Amino acid sequence: NTFGALFGHIPNLVTMRGDRYRDALTVIASVERVRDLQPELLVTGHFEPIAGAERIHAELTRLRDAVRHVHDRTVAGMNAGKDVATLMREITLPAECEVGQGYGKVAWDVRAVWENYSGWFHHRSTTELYPVGFDAVAADVVELAGAEALVERARAHLDADRPLHAIHLAELVPPDHAGARGVLRRAHERLLADSTNFWETAWLKKKLATNP
Repeated sequence: NTFGALFGHIPNLVTMRGDRYRDALTVIASVERVRDLQPELLVTGHFEPIAGAERIHAELTRLRDAVRHVHDRTVAGMNAGKDVATLMREITLPAECEVGQGYGKVAWDVRAVWENYSGWFHHRSTTELYPVGFDAVAADVVELAGAEALVERARAHLDADRPLHAIHLAELVPPDHAGARGVLRRAHERLLADSTNFWETAWLKKKLATNP
């Protein structure tokens, strides 16, 4: 579906459910091809047809410009040596090409562009090259720092409106730790309250359902 599941919203260049990466430049070319036809009726892959030549032209122009902005800013950031997480935080859409993020998200498309060009190796740690993740030493961190200290610091991050920092720390602690489970629940509730994205909301609800 060239235009994404929700017309007027930025498409997913890769989906949470698993899929091949969708090249941003190919998406731009496809949108431009349809736009240049000056259609009066647009039949997308979801919901009712979109009617009105002016509306279709405006929406396709905005969609093209949004994807191009994400692509070009991501590539510029890569060439400047910035890592993918930094670019996900920094890149936003200017007002003139603002589109919805109810299905795709700008930050996710930044990551899709980055990984489509650079691949799975993020050039941050030698350990990325080997089958030993950080979880292999999580127990060591808990033993050295103490579960209670980690949970207390996670609560501090949560109180400072940093739910993702809180999740990072709470997930180090064994899953049967009541304090860690409480932090994780509150952090996911905070993220859910701020989410307007279909996929993000579904994931957060799933995580909350597994931590009643």
